[in-house]
Amino acid sequence: MNWLRNFGWTAYAIVTLAVALAPDLVTLPEPQGAIVLDRATFLSGNDPGREVSLPDVIYARLYDNPDVVRYQIDFELPAAAGSDVFLLIPSINRRLSLSLNGEPFLGFDSNALFTGPLTSSAVKVQLPRIALSSGRNRLLVVVESGSLAVPTYLSRIYLGSEATLATMFKMRTFFDSQLKTMALAAHVLIGFGLVFAYFFRPNDPLFSWLASFNVVGIFLVVALFIGWQPPFDRILPFIVPLTPAVGLLSFGVALTLVNIRPPNILGYTAFASVLVLLPCAIIDTPLMKIIAAGTGAVVVIGASVVAAVVVAWGAFRQDNTDARLMLGPYFLLAWFAIHDVYVTATLPAHAFDLLFPYQRPLFLAFITAVLMRRMGVSLDQLDRSNENLNLKLAEREAELAAFHRQERVKTANTVREQERQRLTHDLHDGISGHLVSIIALSERTGDKTVEQAAREALNDLRLVIYSLDLGDTELPLALANFRERLVPQLHRLGVALDWSMAALPEVSGVTPGNALAILRILQEAITNALKHGPARKIVVRGHAAADRVAITVENDGRAFVENDGGHGLTNMRRRAEQLHGKVSIEAIDNGAKLTLLLPSRLPDFEDEAVA
Repeated sequence: MNWLRNFGWTAYAIVTLAVALAPDLVTLPEPQGAIVLDRATFLSGNDPGREVSLPDVIYARLYDNPDVVRYQIDFELPAAAGSDVFLLIPSINRRLSLSLNGEPFLGFDSNALFTGPLTSSAVKVQLPRIALSSGRNRLLVVVESGSLAVPTYLSRIYLGSEATLATMFKMRTFFDSQLKTMALAAHVLIGFGLVFAYFFRPNDPLFSWLASFNVVGIFLVVALFIGWQPPFDRILPFIVPLTPAVGLLSFGVALTLVNIRPPNILGYTAFASVLVLLPCAIIDTPLMKIIAAGTGAVVVIGASVVAAVVVAWGAFRQDNTDARLMLGPYFLLAWFAIHDVYVTATLPAHAFDLLFPYQRPLFLAFITAVLMRRMGVSLDQLDRSNENLNLKLAEREAELAAFHRQERVKTANTVREQERQRLTHDLHDGISGHLVSIIALSERTGDKTVEQAAREALNDLRLVIYSLDLGDTELPLALANFRERLVPQLHRLGVALDWSMAALPEVSGVTPGNALAILRILQEAITNALKHGPARKIVVRGHAAADRVAITVENDGRAFVENDGGHGLTNMRRRAEQLHGKVSIEAIDNGAKLTLLLPSRLPDFEDEAVA
């Protein structure tokens, strides 16, 4: 993608150079077939008059600057021209009035609104029929001049039909009025937007310098656009001292773009420059006006050139993307400032077409693009931060949820453990004692049936009591307790027991409930072996079976067949399924074999109920 990036920057550089050179390479065509008025008699004060060529320029002098000057132009109008003759002045940078053969037909108040030091306008008006005559005519052009630093400029004048002059008038109106109006509107709107943005990020140097740059710049540009109008011409001298401040503030913006914090002295200097030049507006003499305007032009050009160098350094030495984006606007800012000063100084060799009004909205548009890019980068970083925070939050929530479940299980286990201890003691001291008493009384009376039932009840009770006091991996302990109780019973019946749990894998998740279920399955298997065998030897083994745990019970009697209406095998299978296990019975050579398959971790139904 480097080639695409390089292509983009190359195209950007070419477009910037084209914008810089286009105004001098492109000229507007003159109207074909029109009468060209390029000679006039210049009249000023008591001056008897002198012949001048149009376009003409009047530079301010240190003394004797008349408020108005007059151009007297005599021309011959062919009879074939008719009565509908229009006059076109392509460029005039002052207000004017027109008279034909002593008949006024355009006054100062009829001039365009945008008449100021940075603007020129085109004037097209129809010559009055009643004053127009075939042959010799005299046109009087009265132009406001005054003691102003910016020279007065009057272009050539063209006479012809409306269709003949329309093309040039529309093009001049577009470039001198409409385009500059749009530029001014864009400048004001973007400028106010950037000032408004400052209040959201007052601590950001870029926003604070941009806000200052735009507040001062808006006042200056508006005044320079319409400063010749009567409501504003008195305050224009007080606005001109703002010009150096705008140049210095633009340099401050350039420093912030390359991540250099502008020194405080730069802001103080911008403010001080206004105070230093303010007496020029108060004294209000031609010399003071020239000093104010000249100082402003020098500072703006110098600050623009230095700012362009700083931005170029940031673009190429620091590889700063913002500086690269702003390199074109800063180059045009310096170039157009130099161009306008050169054009003003060499009038009338060049037309009074100042380019600085077009550059400022372009500059602010690129500044807005830089801010949008920064906002996009910030939003991307914010999105990534939010994603990271959400992931961390999810992890913390999962940890807290697991901790909460563990605490609930721990609390429930504690409560259950206390209840088990109480229940164990109650069963052992209560029901167990009563069963022992029943067995003793049965032995005295010789009632074997009652004695046998009482012994079975006592064995089952002890099975329950032993299962209540087990830990997570204490299945071997439960099996050992079961074996100890089983051996005396089988010995009395003359049945041999071969018991081995040495190969039994570790089983976790042992709870009183599932331990009791396993013991009841084994108890039921041994009982069935004794009842239906009849077995003389029982072999119990624990071992691994693939990924499962297996406990087998073998007997040397006949294969077990569940009696009609019996529920022993059904109960064993039900208990095994609750443990996520399986019970199977098969016949072997000399008896039957029951296999109990269990998972390595038993389900904890009690904990699931708590969760």
